[in-house]
Amino acid sequence: MDVRIAVGSSDGVHVDQHFGKSHSFRIFRLHDDGVDFIEQREVRPFCASHTHDDNALELAAQGISDCRGVIVCQIGSGAIDVLIGHRIMAFTLPGTITEAFEALIKSKRFALTR
Repeated sequence: MDVRIAVGSSDGVHVDQHFGKSHSFRIFRLHDDGVDFIEQREVRPFCASHTHDDNALELAAQGISDCRGVIVCQIGSGAIDVLIGHRIMAFTLPGTITEAFEALIKSKRFALTR
């Protein structure tokens, strides 16, 4: 197993970002020996007070298109549809990043990211 996962985190410890309101994603490499932080990527938020910028949504998805999953605390159905088009699975796993990766690895849905 060797996949990249984007995480919506404002502090590098907690999963606390809504996908559409995130200014950046922390990119991790999940592999057989564990999880490694790779980089932080800036994106333009596309969701503001219940309205969406579809072009910015597509750019956000393209910005993490090398990832097979994204972990956030919230995500809307329209964003999930766009991510699926990029072969990215969305996971809502609030808590710490460590707890989120532990839950992700145990998840039956995780097998779909490989």
